[in-house]
Amino acid sequence: MDFRPIATDPEVMRYINGGIPWDDERIQDFVQRQVQLYEERGYCRWKLTLKGGSGIAGFCGVGLSEDVPEIGWWLAPRYWGRGLATEAARVALRHAFETSTIDRFISIVRPANLASVRVMEKIRLAKETEYVKDGVPLLRYAITRSQYFNRPDSPSHEIY
Repeated sequence: MDFRPIATDPEVMRYINGGIPWDDERIQDFVQRQVQLYEERGYCRWKLTLKGGSGIAGFCGVGLSEDVPEIGWWLAPRYWGRGLATEAARVALRHAFETSTIDRFISIVRPANLASVRVMEKIRLAKETEYVKDGVPLLRYAITRSQYFNRPDSPSHEIY
């Protein structure tokens, strides 16, 4: 269970689950959902490792939030502030648009999670709405296929 140290870290879980670590059953359920999601839809959250490193740095990729494709990421605290979430999210978003027919991806964040808000902005998601779910204030960011491919730095505008 490489993911356990991340899912049980109160600092990581502060913006995910109000600081409450996941138990082993919930961790196993999450991992199994990723496998099932990949088998059924061709996408999931990927395990992130560093080149030449051992263990898991975090995960990033497309999952589901209320049946809507959502790009998300978690990193172990020792990897925070290095630009890894942004790098991984860019790759995951590009892969998702290039290998699927999905027209729109969202990302959901607690307003206090400024680091993740910044990642969303760096990968060009736009703030869509503020709302409250189960008493928790949230922000939803989104990007559509046309917004992704019609921006100046999109893959279709790259020069080789």
